[in-house]
This record gives sequence, C-alpha cells and structure tokens, in this order.
Amino acid sequence: MKISRKTALHTLTGTLVSMPFLGFSRSKKELQGFKQEFSVAWKRSEEYTLTVFNQMPEEHLDYRYTPESFSFRNQFVHCIVFTSMQLAGRLEIPNPFENKKDWTKITKAQVADEIKNFYAWVEKVAAEVPPEKLAKQENFAGGKIQAWQFFYAMENHLIHHRGQAICYLRLKGVIPEGYVGW
Repeated sequence: MKISRKTALHTLTGTLVSMPFLGFSRSKKELQGFKQEFSVAWKRSEEYTLTVFNQMPEEHLDYRYTPESFSFRNQFVHCIVFTSMQLAGRLEIPNPFENKKDWTKITKAQVADEIKNFYAWVEKVAAEVPPEKLAKQENFAGGKIQAWQFFYAMENHLIHHRGQAICYLRLKGVIPEGYVGW
C-alpha cells in the first residue's frame, strides 16, 4: 500500500486533533471550546430526536416489538431518566427528572415537551458547569474519562435509542424522515 505525504499528514493531524477525546486533559480555554461545540451538536441532536419521536402516531407510542423490549415511548423516556440521573449524580447537581412521573399516562405532546425540557436542561448544565468539574476524572465503562467527555458518552447513548426508535417506525410502516446531520 502506497501512502502519500498528504495522506500521512492528514492521518497525523487527525490523530493529534482527536487526542483530547482519548482521555487527555483539556485546558480551561479548551473546555470553553467544548461548551460551544457541544451546544451546536446538542441542538442538532434535539432537532433529530424530536423529528424521530414525532413521526410515530400517538396510538402506537406504547408499541413494542417483543414483550420484553422497551416501548417506543420508553426509548425516549429511558434517555431522559437515565441521562439526567447520570449527569446529576456525577456533577452533584439537582435532577429535575427524578420524580416518579407515570410516563405511560402522559400524551405524545407532553412527552415531546419533556424531551424539549430535557435537552434544554442538559444544554444549561453543559454551559454552566465550572471547568474544574468538567475536568474531574470519572469512572466510566471500566476506565476513566473527564466529566466533559461524559456528555458525549450520553449523546452516544441517545443515538443508540434513537436508532432503535427508527426501527420501531419501520416496523409500524412509517418511513423515517432523512437523517439530520451535525
């Protein structure tokens, strides 16, 4: 395999740029960059999550493809409850979603509002958390990551469940709207 100088430089540059995401520490200035970068990505995530959620007809919100699987509704409820619990616990802040709400009794519009509230809360937390807390090492998946990286880990979790929800749409005969990228 022949590698050109340009390809080698691109690979090296990509490696150096990605190093902060591989567990290397970030400065306060870089953490401010994270906040701005995350805000843009998070807004796009909210837009796409609501697009996926709103495609399922209300009468199928509790559809599950097997008895042990999450319902379509629970794909999103789980993301709200789990992510807020993880962020609140790790950052030692109040969790506005820890109430014992009966999510099965609220309408589709109310679930959509809760999704919007959740996204707004996470964005506010990311914007307001002090750099010292963002730089704090946290246990995660058998290793350690800085708290700022946990926001991306939680976004990855959301992506997983959003993808599952797309499968539910297809199983109910709904053709999902196109992907909304970053």
